[in-house]
Amino acid sequence: MVKNRIIVSDANIFIDLLQVELLEAFFALTFSDCEIWTTDFVYREVKKVGKVHVLEKFRKNGKLKVASFNSTELGEIIGLQNSSANNTSIADASVWYYAKKTGGVLLTGDKKLRKESTKDGIRVSGIIYVWELMLANNIFSAKDAADNLEALMDENPRLPRQICEQKISAWRSA
Repeated sequence: MVKNRIIVSDANIFIDLLQVELLEAFFALTFSDCEIWTTDFVYREVKKVGKVHVLEKFRKNGKLKVASFNSTELGEIIGLQNSSANNTSIADASVWYYAKKTGGVLLTGDKKLRKESTKDGIRVSGIIYVWELMLANNIFSAKDAADNLEALMDENPRLPRQICEQKISAWRSA
Protein backbone atom coordinates (compact mmCIF):
# COMPACT_ATOMS: atom_id res chain seq x y z
CA MET A 1 0.00 0.00 0.00
CA VAL A 2 1.34 3.44 -0.95
CA LYS A 3 0.26 6.06 1.61
CA ASN A 4 0.27 9.08 -0.65
CA ARG A 5 -1.03 7.59 -3.86
CA ILE A 6 -3.46 10.00 -5.46
CA ILE A 7 -6.38 8.79 -7.50
CA VAL A 8 -8.03 11.30 -9.82
CA SER A 9 -11.71 10.85 -10.43
CA ASP A 10 -14.27 11.82 -12.97
CA ALA A 11 -11.75 13.87 -14.89
CA ASN A 12 -12.88 16.94 -12.92
CA ILE A 13 -9.58 17.36 -11.08
CA PHE A 14 -7.66 17.26 -14.37
CA ILE A 15 -10.13 19.62 -16.00
CA ASP A 16 -10.00 22.10 -13.10
CA LEU A 17 -6.21 22.09 -13.22
CA LEU A 18 -6.24 22.57 -16.99
CA GLN A 19 -8.60 25.54 -16.67
CA VAL A 20 -6.09 27.43 -14.53
CA GLU A 21 -3.01 26.03 -16.28
CA LEU A 22 -1.75 24.13 -13.22
CA LEU A 23 -1.53 20.62 -14.61
CA GLU A 24 2.26 20.89 -14.88
CA ALA A 25 2.44 22.08 -11.27
CA PHE A 26 0.23 19.18 -10.15
CA PHE A 27 2.52 16.63 -11.77
CA ALA A 28 5.49 18.23 -10.03
CA LEU A 29 4.13 16.44 -6.93
CA THR A 30 5.62 13.23 -8.29
CA PHE A 31 9.03 14.34 -7.03
CA SER A 32 7.78 13.83 -3.46
CA ASP A 33 6.37 10.56 -2.20
CA CYS A 34 3.23 10.92 -4.30
CA GLU A 35 2.19 8.73 -7.17
CA ILE A 36 -0.51 10.11 -9.38
CA TRP A 37 -2.91 7.51 -10.70
CA THR A 38 -6.10 7.43 -12.66
CA THR A 39 -7.96 4.67 -14.44
CA ASP A 40 -8.36 3.84 -18.08
CA PHE A 41 -12.06 4.77 -17.76
CA VAL A 42 -11.21 8.28 -16.57
CA TYR A 43 -8.49 8.58 -19.18
CA ARG A 44 -11.06 7.83 -21.88
CA GLU A 45 -13.43 10.36 -20.31
CA VAL A 46 -10.76 13.06 -20.58
CA LYS A 47 -10.19 11.96 -24.18
CA LYS A 48 -13.87 12.63 -24.93
CA VAL A 49 -13.47 16.28 -23.93
CA GLY A 50 -10.45 16.61 -26.19
CA LYS A 51 -7.81 17.03 -23.47
CA VAL A 52 -6.11 13.64 -23.39
CA HIS A 53 -3.18 14.93 -25.47
CA VAL A 54 -2.19 17.07 -22.47
CA LEU A 55 -2.28 14.07 -20.13
CA GLU A 56 -0.43 11.84 -22.58
CA LYS A 57 2.79 13.79 -21.97
CA PHE A 58 2.65 12.89 -18.27
CA ARG A 59 1.68 9.32 -18.99
CA LYS A 60 4.66 8.89 -21.32
CA ASN A 61 7.14 10.33 -18.82
CA GLY A 62 5.77 8.13 -16.02
CA LYS A 63 4.33 10.89 -13.87
CA LEU A 64 0.78 9.71 -14.56
CA LYS A 65 0.02 6.06 -14.08
CA VAL A 66 -3.14 4.60 -15.60
CA ALA A 67 -4.69 1.49 -14.07
CA SER A 68 -6.40 -1.04 -16.30
CA PHE A 69 -8.54 -3.90 -15.06
CA ASN A 70 -8.99 -7.59 -15.77
CA SER A 71 -12.43 -9.17 -16.09
CA THR A 72 -12.67 -10.06 -12.39
CA GLU A 73 -11.84 -6.51 -11.36
CA LEU A 74 -14.25 -5.14 -13.93
CA GLY A 75 -16.97 -7.28 -12.34
CA GLU A 76 -16.14 -5.76 -8.96
CA ILE A 77 -16.25 -2.25 -10.42
CA ILE A 78 -19.67 -2.95 -11.93
CA GLY A 79 -20.74 -4.31 -8.55
CA LEU A 80 -19.76 -1.01 -6.90
CA GLN A 81 -21.55 0.90 -9.61
CA ASN A 82 -24.71 -1.17 -9.14
CA SER A 83 -24.58 -0.87 -5.35
CA SER A 84 -24.43 2.91 -5.53
CA ALA A 85 -27.57 4.81 -4.59
CA ASN A 86 -26.37 7.79 -6.60
CA ASN A 87 -26.23 6.52 -10.19
CA THR A 88 -22.41 6.36 -10.18
CA SER A 89 -20.74 6.25 -13.60
CA ILE A 90 -18.35 3.45 -14.56
CA ALA A 91 -15.46 5.96 -14.50
CA ASP A 92 -16.40 7.02 -10.97
CA ALA A 93 -16.79 3.42 -9.84
CA SER A 94 -13.37 2.59 -11.31
CA VAL A 95 -11.50 5.19 -9.24
CA TRP A 96 -13.57 4.31 -6.17
CA TYR A 97 -12.56 0.67 -6.68
CA TYR A 98 -8.90 1.50 -7.29
CA ALA A 99 -8.67 3.79 -4.24
CA LYS A 100 -10.18 1.02 -2.15
CA LYS A 101 -7.84 -1.61 -3.62
CA THR A 102 -4.68 0.44 -3.07
CA GLY A 103 -5.60 2.35 0.08
CA GLY A 104 -5.03 5.56 -1.86
CA VAL A 105 -6.60 8.98 -1.58
CA LEU A 106 -9.48 9.52 -3.97
CA LEU A 107 -9.44 13.00 -5.48
CA THR A 108 -12.78 14.16 -6.75
CA GLY A 109 -15.03 17.16 -6.97
CA ASP A 110 -18.05 14.93 -7.52
CA LYS A 111 -20.38 15.13 -4.51
CA LYS A 112 -22.14 11.83 -5.30
CA LEU A 113 -18.88 9.93 -5.64
CA ARG A 114 -17.52 11.54 -2.47
CA LYS A 115 -20.59 10.42 -0.52
CA GLU A 116 -20.56 6.82 -1.81
CA SER A 117 -16.84 6.23 -1.44
CA THR A 118 -16.66 7.87 2.00
CA LYS A 119 -19.41 5.52 3.19
CA ASP A 120 -17.16 2.71 1.94
CA GLY A 121 -14.24 3.89 4.09
CA ILE A 122 -12.23 5.58 1.33
CA ARG A 123 -10.23 8.72 2.15
CA VAL A 124 -11.60 11.38 -0.19
CA SER A 125 -10.23 14.85 -0.89
CA GLY A 126 -10.83 17.53 -3.49
CA ILE A 127 -9.13 20.37 -5.29
CA ILE A 128 -8.32 22.25 -2.05
CA TYR A 129 -6.24 19.26 -0.96
CA VAL A 130 -4.32 19.52 -4.23
CA TRP A 131 -3.60 23.19 -3.54
CA GLU A 132 -2.44 22.32 -0.02
CA LEU A 133 -0.12 19.61 -1.36
CA MET A 134 1.38 22.04 -3.87
CA LEU A 135 1.90 24.62 -1.10
CA ALA A 136 3.44 22.04 1.25
CA ASN A 137 5.84 20.96 -1.51
CA ASN A 138 6.79 24.57 -2.39
CA ILE A 139 5.40 24.23 -5.89
CA PHE A 140 3.82 27.64 -5.52
CA SER A 141 3.55 30.40 -2.93
CA ALA A 142 0.56 31.22 -0.73
CA LYS A 143 -0.13 34.28 -2.91
CA ASP A 144 -0.06 32.13 -6.05
CA ALA A 145 -2.35 29.60 -4.36
CA ALA A 146 -4.86 32.33 -3.56
CA ASP A 147 -4.68 33.84 -7.05
CA ASN A 148 -5.06 30.46 -8.73
CA LEU A 149 -7.96 29.40 -6.54
CA GLU A 150 -9.74 32.68 -7.29
CA ALA A 151 -9.23 32.04 -11.00
CA LEU A 152 -10.59 28.51 -10.65
CA MET A 153 -13.65 29.79 -8.77
CA ASP A 154 -14.40 31.93 -11.84
CA GLU A 155 -14.24 28.82 -14.04
CA ASN A 156 -15.94 26.28 -11.76
CA PRO A 157 -19.07 27.49 -9.91
CA ARG A 158 -19.47 24.08 -8.20
CA LEU A 159 -16.51 24.64 -5.88
CA PRO A 160 -17.38 25.07 -2.18
CA ARG A 161 -17.42 28.88 -2.20
CA GLN A 162 -17.18 29.46 1.57
CA ILE A 163 -14.24 27.07 2.04
CA CYS A 164 -12.45 28.55 -0.98
CA GLU A 165 -12.91 32.08 0.33
CA GLN A 166 -11.57 31.06 3.76
CA LYS A 167 -8.50 29.47 2.17
CA ILE A 168 -7.90 32.48 -0.07
CA SER A 169 -8.10 34.81 2.91
CA ALA A 170 -5.72 32.65 4.97
CA TRP A 171 -3.23 32.37 2.12
CA ARG A 172 -3.31 36.11 1.42
CA SER A 173 -2.52 36.86 5.09
CA ALA A 174 0.30 34.27 5.28
